[in-house]
Amino acid sequence: MKNIKDTYHDSIIYLLLKSIAIKKSESFDRQKIESLQKRRLTKLLKHALTHSRFYKKYYNSHGITRENINKIELSDLPIITKKIMMENFDDLVCDSRLKRMELERFVTDPENHGKKFQDRFQVVHSSGSTGTPGIFVYGPRDWTILKALILTRVTKTKINLTQKQKLAFIGAVDGHYAGISLAQAAPSQLFEFLPLDINAPLESTLKRLNTFQPDYLGGYASGIGLLAQEQINGKLHIAPKGISCSADPLTPRIREMVTQAFGIDPINLYAASESIGIAAHCGARHNIHLFNDWHCFEILDKNHNPAKPGEFGNLILTNLYNYTQPLIRYRMDDEVAIDDHPCDCTWPFQTIKEIAGREEDFLWVETADGRREFIHPIVMVEFMVPGLAGMQVVQKARNSLTIKAVISGNQEYTVELIRKRMTQILEKKQLHNIVHFDVEMVNEIKNDSKTGKYKLIIPLM
Repeated sequence: MKNIKDTYHDSIIYLLLKSIAIKKSESFDRQKIESLQKRRLTKLLKHALTHSRFYKKYYNSHGITRENINKIELSDLPIITKKIMMENFDDLVCDSRLKRMELERFVTDPENHGKKFQDRFQVVHSSGSTGTPGIFVYGPRDWTILKALILTRVTKTKINLTQKQKLAFIGAVDGHYAGISLAQAAPSQLFEFLPLDINAPLESTLKRLNTFQPDYLGGYASGIGLLAQEQINGKLHIAPKGISCSADPLTPRIREMVTQAFGIDPINLYAASESIGIAAHCGARHNIHLFNDWHCFEILDKNHNPAKPGEFGNLILTNLYNYTQPLIRYRMDDEVAIDDHPCDCTWPFQTIKEIAGREEDFLWVETADGRREFIHPIVMVEFMVPGLAGMQVVQKARNSLTIKAVISGNQEYTVELIRKRMTQILEKKQLHNIVHFDVEMVNEIKNDSKTGKYKLIIPLM
């Protein structure tokens, strides 16, 4: 249950105060941002060493303690992975009320969609592009800072307590996914919200949008692109004032369609379950800026050395605002190239040249009347049931799928849950009598022999 402190951190007052502070830091110079970042990192490290059994033991084994933390550089800290995080989950989190098994049951129960764990914690789950399931928990303070970041730097909402703005979001909406979790957390005092399932029949989505008439439109880039095409075709008639795209790549073609359809250049939001507010386009829309004031970012090459500007490297993330589940030098799946050219906007934040490694393939199938229909890849990226340690979806024939599953624990029970979840996905798309699937238990899922990388989806070629 929430206490007085939690209630304050969950309040519109705290949100407004944080939004003002975040807006103010946009006028800082690079040196001041680096100083702020350093102070927040030291504070987070002290918190983790005090309240996380995992970090205390892990760091002490590397000679890092509260006593010498002021002398430690970020690069001195050992890197952690999603696998390490999940294997040590109960010890890593800073609140003893959080248990991995309980959280897994919570996020996989449809009755809990849109709810907070213990009415306090915001829980986000993701399998990610490696197929390894992950759970990420935000406390009231953490979650409000994140919301303030998005409101200030992405939607750029002008606070108006007398008139609500209409916000529509298109994406996976039937779970504790990053995008829908943040979108539906938009303050009810400021927004009227319409969730749109990326896996729903398109005709019903267009009808709901035409009735709703959103002021802001957000969601998966591919979903926004789909809506832009329908606006151009004359089936959609909306005039949003702002559009933000996330989850999958905002390609030049999608950007061009969105601009043509709505007369707006969309904002590209770089988000992940580990932090839903990593980076976004500046007001000039020229560059994607990493939010260095609330994160530490490192781009490392294959030898774990800092990558040169313009060269791709693995993103190592330190989330400076999540005190509930600290992610310190956490290896992301994404590869990023930093841009060393200064942006002509006023933001002092570091810029990204390009993001790679976040694209999966659509599963195209054929309906009874010969039409092509798709299953969005994000539905597979966010596929999660208890006991599923890894997965891969292989399209054997046009309407036939095999789910390769690495299972820990009760195999029969987990396979039953996989079948149930996949059936729900197909029913929503009205494909349950058309697309057939089987579940194959495997000990491991090997990387692609050509690229050397893991592939979550292998579509029919």
